[in-house]
Amino acid sequence: MKRRFSILVACLGLALAGCNDRPAEPGTTTGAAPGTTADTTERVDTNANRAGQAVDDAVLTTKVKTALLAEEGLDAGAISVSSEKGVVTLTGSIPATQVPRADAVARKVEGVQEVINALAAPPPS
Repeated sequence: MKRRFSILVACLGLALAGCNDRPAEPGTTTGAAPGTTADTTERVDTNANRAGQAVDDAVLTTKVKTALLAEEGLDAGAISVSSEKGVVTLTGSIPATQVPRADAVARKVEGVQEVINALAAPPPS
């Protein structure tokens, strides 16, 4: 009887000890604090996406500025260009007759999804 009881207690102890063994969740490492690896991976992915987006924005800004500079008769030096996620913003002061041309040139650049035209003509003197 004592032997059966000892075996029962041993089996119960092993069963209870194994109850907390769960497979690791995807993105985690066994033995790590819960969520540590997944959180780190998510932060790295987020930072990489931000860096990639910043590079994409810089490239798009450069492409638009280059296209404006290549346009004959356009005072591109007075136009500031910025972009964020494919949305290009044009600012500056150029003659009123050049504003629609600058807008059209920017819209033709590959990768431009939208143009915010904040160009203004200088007041008449």
